[in-house]
Amino acid sequence: MNAVVYALWLIKEIFVAGISLAVAAFKPDNEYHPVIIRYPLRVTGAWEIFWFTSSITATPGTLSLGLREPPRKGLPRIVLVQAVQGSDPAAIVADLADMEQRLAPRVKDIDYGVPGQGETTELDEAFYEYPLESVGRFMRSPDLAQAEDTPLSESEADVEKPKRHARNVKRRKETER
Repeated sequence: MNAVVYALWLIKEIFVAGISLAVAAFKPDNEYHPVIIRYPLRVTGAWEIFWFTSSITATPGTLSLGLREPPRKGLPRIVLVQAVQGSDPAAIVADLADMEQRLAPRVKDIDYGVPGQGETTELDEAFYEYPLESVGRFMRSPDLAQAEDTPLSESEADVEKPKRHARNVKRRKETER
């Protein structure tokens, strides 16, 4: 029965996310701030991981990038997720936790200290990064490539914009409490 309920919920989420992205595309500040999330998995079975990561990829605006094995025994596997609208990484992690719990309700009481998996509301920076800070600064257009490519300077690449936006979202949430 849970599989049917989950499938119906996922179909609804796919449509909602698709419409949300389409509407955002026409806004001046479309909130497209790609972020890479490191989500600690609570599901452990191969089929559960398959369905969870497939559900992430099927949802518009998110993409499952792969799994990372735990660095030491007792820690969870990590799934890497790219989210297009990443101005609030904590909300994305909470949404992933909700999706995982709907897929496998038995994981409800497992908490690895991230939003959505317990009482935690703040997300440690170790669980996310904005690609412009790492990869994007080193990208060059082929027609601009030089013999020795150099990283873009801070003035050439506005790497602080996603961080500023995330801080503003966080401040708004704190004032609403």
